[in-house]
Amino acid sequence: MNRRFYGCVILLSLLGAQSAVARSWQEIKQSGELRVGVPGDYAPLAFHDKQGDLAGFDIDMAKALGHEQQLNVRFVLSSWPTLSADLAADKFDIAMGGITDTPARKSQFGLSAPVVKNGKIAMTQCDKVAQFASLDAIDRKGVRVTVNPGGTNQEYVDKHIKDAQIVRAQDNIASLQGIRSGQADIMFTDLIEGDYYQSQEPCVFCVSTRQILPGTASDKVYMMHKDNQHLLDAVNALLSGESRNRLITQWKMSE
Repeated sequence: MNRRFYGCVILLSLLGAQSAVARSWQEIKQSGELRVGVPGDYAPLAFHDKQGDLAGFDIDMAKALGHEQQLNVRFVLSSWPTLSADLAADKFDIAMGGITDTPARKSQFGLSAPVVKNGKIAMTQCDKVAQFASLDAIDRKGVRVTVNPGGTNQEYVDKHIKDAQIVRAQDNIASLQGIRSGQADIMFTDLIEGDYYQSQEPCVFCVSTRQILPGTASDKVYMMHKDNQHLLDAVNALLSGESRNRLITQWKMSE
């Protein structure tokens, strides 16, 4: 096989993967399994606990959805840079675990009703909180801002950080460790995650901005293929029911 032909085979294979036909609701029901894609690094929605097991509000919501629809739930690990491509390639039926409603995602996929309201904040070590109360105080020379790739945190940093040093971490967990270890000063993230780590590791993580940053108010959602209306309806019914309210309280998430 010559190089040109081999390259064409690879290209066609990639194109085929990107245009994979999603399973219909009937096919999902017949299989008895709902595949849920999660990056798995966003507490308290979907993260790995100390035992290495997936835990969080969205993990419990996925299990509640499976129970209501009489489907086994199988979690498929993805990442923020590849999440949309993995869903488009039909590696899973629905994406969960901290997804922000954005115009790009809305144009490509079906998005659920809001899971919880949210917005961006700055998080730092607690002994530095007074230094970083605003974006202007953060975006200056000598400040180290850590960011993980592929999501709205990166979008915010790339748009707003001009003078501070940007430290690009491998993933969200690495960004958190950068703050924890003192190798970085600031991490921009969502209020949900900031509140969680501030409560879990007091005197280590502190939210330094008193309010969400201007222009960042958003909703967390679940994401699936546009043509799977039955799945979208089932998800929205779950979000309007008692399971969501119970789990909001259980995971101590503010409305």
